[in-house]
Amino acid sequence: MKKIYNEIKSSKWRKNLTKKILQIQLAELCSLMSPYACAPVLRKLIESKDPWLWLAGNCFISIEPSSHEGQFNALCNDDINACSYIDKAEFIEFLDKFAKSSEFQKKYKNHIRQEQILANSLFEHIRDLNRIYSKLMVIRLDLSYGKTYTTDFNPECRVVNDWESFIKYTARSFKDSFISYAAKFEYGVEKGIHIHTLLFFDGSEVRRDVIIAQHLGEHWKTTITQRAGIYFNANTMKYKERMKNRAIGVFKRNDADFLVGAKEIATYFAKMDPIVRWAVPGLTQTLRRSSLTFRQKSMLQKYSIFDEY
Repeated sequence: MKKIYNEIKSSKWRKNLTKKILQIQLAELCSLMSPYACAPVLRKLIESKDPWLWLAGNCFISIEPSSHEGQFNALCNDDINACSYIDKAEFIEFLDKFAKSSEFQKKYKNHIRQEQILANSLFEHIRDLNRIYSKLMVIRLDLSYGKTYTTDFNPECRVVNDWESFIKYTARSFKDSFISYAAKFEYGVEKGIHIHTLLFFDGSEVRRDVIIAQHLGEHWKTTITQRAGIYFNANTMKYKERMKNRAIGVFKRNDADFLVGAKEIATYFAKMDPIVRWAVPGLTQTLRRSSLTFRQKSMLQKYSIFDEY
């Protein structure tokens, strides 16, 4: 109770509200589904399992005026008078009210519990890979789309197919060394749809992670998305040096420092983004990862026996 209350009362939360970040996200969400389908959108919000969407939905339906279409359209169109549609103080007041409700607290606790389960599962998978291979290469690529493409090019409708083409190409091109992956789909008002990607390789079979990352990123950009895509290569030395607990690069078996960083990455990847499921048709899982193969499970069992001695 205290943790939830403090989070809602925090200056950061209030600052986000006064900047209309949450409202703008909801407006974007509304426009993605249908510019004039405000009532169905609000109904989905208040039926959402995600606590923050549920909270915001209940706040919106409680705010006057009752013309929610006008509120959302003003925000979608960046209307300079948008604040006249949604009173900030009123919005915060309703947030405070619903955040104290038992229904929100139940949703919030379930939400946190699910994120923890996902984070633990992903971390255990990465830890298993680090135990199996004498050298584990980890590549981090952020895949997205640029702002300039043809009008009939819809990233939200093609991103899942593009991602599947990307992972198939990776597996095919590095069939002797590619061993696993994890991907987190996100949606942002400014950045649009994007995918945070972790790629795992047998480090004893390949070298120069930054070059491999660049090669795969260029394939995403030039071939899969026909130059509409962009990427960020996190395996550059400049980016690695910024990491307090580095988990990108090449690591030896059972590297304790690597596992600290891997746990942080797993926690980040497990943070669920409810907006992206609405933005991307047919996307049910915002976090995707591969499982250990039969051979990898046998290898893990073998090294687990050695660890006991």
